[in-house]
Amino acid sequence: MRRIAGGAVLAAGFLALVAVFVVRLFPADAAARALLARLPPQWPTVVFAHARFGLAGLELDDVTLRAPDGRAVFAADRLAVRPSLAGLRSRAGLPWHVTGRACGGEADAVVDGARVPETVTLGWRDVALATCQPLAVTGGALEGRAALVARLAVLPAVAGDGTVDVYGATWKTAAGPLAALGALHAEHAFVRWTLADDRLRLTTLELHGPEVTGNGGGEVRLAAPLDASALDVRVTIAPAANAPALVTAMLSFLPGPPDRAARVVRVGGTVAAPLVVAGP
Repeated sequence: MRRIAGGAVLAAGFLALVAVFVVRLFPADAAARALLARLPPQWPTVVFAHARFGLAGLELDDVTLRAPDGRAVFAADRLAVRPSLAGLRSRAGLPWHVTGRACGGEADAVVDGARVPETVTLGWRDVALATCQPLAVTGGALEGRAALVARLAVLPAVAGDGTVDVYGATWKTAAGPLAALGALHAEHAFVRWTLADDRLRLTTLELHGPEVTGNGGGEVRLAAPLDASALDVRVTIAPAANAPALVTAMLSFLPGPPDRAARVVRVGGTVAAPLVVAGP
């Protein structure tokens, strides 16, 4: 009996050793490129420095997503792709479960489709807005941390919806009627959006800060490059309960009923150079 148990232990150890060598020697770079080749032409090209097999799946280091014209649109420190074993025979391993670290935050996504990747469901936490591509396109105007949820369809056309929660945000207003304020802050801001026909519609926009509170909506007309996208957003803002006197005074100069503290302002310009102009 002891001989049988000892033999089983030796066999298990040998098989584990073989598995380690197989994983180490398997051409992970080639496997990663074969898997990513399943992406439709509409998807960005995925470029990576190194690939390896790990506990999280096929792990990629120093990942860059490039648009069809070659522009880098996103970068991640690492991504791990874990195909579905049940879908390897007929669905390119779909759904893929993707985890990673980018822009200081942690991301989880599911890529799914009938035979090729068609949809993405994404959750992304603790994102640093000021340093993250493609989010860092406001010329340093917006800073803070964000949590994003998105549901995107890539085929037959790009469309989707989602939400963004921003915490500890600072927006620097360098031009327009509120330029004298220098910066506005928000303990919390919330955005609900939809995407279709190259238009990002902001259906809900809420702001809660020490200087002002606000709500509104609008749209971003997407362009290439992204920072050239045109803004058309209208927000009703009012001084917060303990707003500095300068904020209350500046808001009073904006168009609006003299007996009401709230004012409607319009944010125009581009994503790279947002401009606050007088409303409505």
